[in-house]
Amino acid sequence: MSSPSENLAKSLERLKQLQKEDGAAAIRSKDLSRTDRERLLKNGFIKEVMKGWYVPSRSNELQGESTAWYASFWQFCAAYLNNRFGKNWSLSPEQSISLHAGNWSVPKQLLVRATKAGNTVSNFPYETSLMEVRASLPNPQDAVELDRLKLFSLEAALISASPTIFKQSPMEVRIALSMVKDASSLLSRLLNGGHSKIGGRLAGPYSKRC
Repeated sequence: MSSPSENLAKSLERLKQLQKEDGAAAIRSKDLSRTDRERLLKNGFIKEVMKGWYVPSRSNELQGESTAWYASFWQFCAAYLNNRFGKNWSLSPEQSISLHAGNWSVPKQLLVRATKAGNTVSNFPYETSLMEVRASLPNPQDAVELDRLKLFSLEAALISASPTIFKQSPMEVRIALSMVKDASSLLSRLLNGGHSKIGGRLAGPYSKRC
């Protein structure tokens, strides 16, 4: 009969295999046997995010420590959303701007668009959450992928973002505008789409970048 430590070692080996295969920042219940899952959970090597989904963690993490979750957040969301919606999802234009601008801080609520979204909120650990809304996705030419996350392209995000981001995150907007290599491409999109009001909003921060 195997000892508890030998059994734990076998479960850890299975977890290691999962991480080697696809990174396994998001672990589904079906990825592990019930025995392995309960053993790893009991010993602190995985933590439950929501029913049926887990993230790897360190066994020496203190109760309530959030390191494992925040370190896994973006990879977990990418894996979860790809599993749930396939290719038919995107982060919101506002969140796309933040990531384009290099802001990878974990938001309190991640807003996601999907063609088959249920307009629901999924609660995550440490008062974070994901809100899925049934809304239009960027056109294929306006969609990009960054670290497995589906985003609006920089120009499309700037045009599609709500006016609130210009007040709440003006620095991110300025950084994003500074990354537009060809201003004429942004201008043509505004003119062709009849986005005069949006053009007015962009004109202020755009002029400050010059």
